Amino acid sequence: MKPAAEKELIDLVVGWVKQNGLNGSSHAEISGNTNLLESGLLDSFAFVDLILFIENCTHKKLDLIDADPEEFTVVKNLCHLALRNGH
Repeated sequence: MKPAAEKELIDLVVGWVKQNGLNGSSHAEISGNTNLLESGLLDSFAFVDLILFIENCTHKKLDLIDADPEEFTVVKNLCHLALRNGH
């Protein structure tokens, strides 16, 4: 996995959350360390939409079945998981 690819995906996800998140997220401070669910930026429906967005960006199916919730609720961890385990 290339660090540039992961950074690029993180930037795409942050941009997506700013456009599609809840509670005025376009003005929220969002980074790779942001927990998307605990912060209230995404609800479960928006989170599913984000997963679909990531799958479209990476052209990989993201399998969260064996992932720890901390792995996929934080932006950078979710992006790392998508690039590492997608198939």
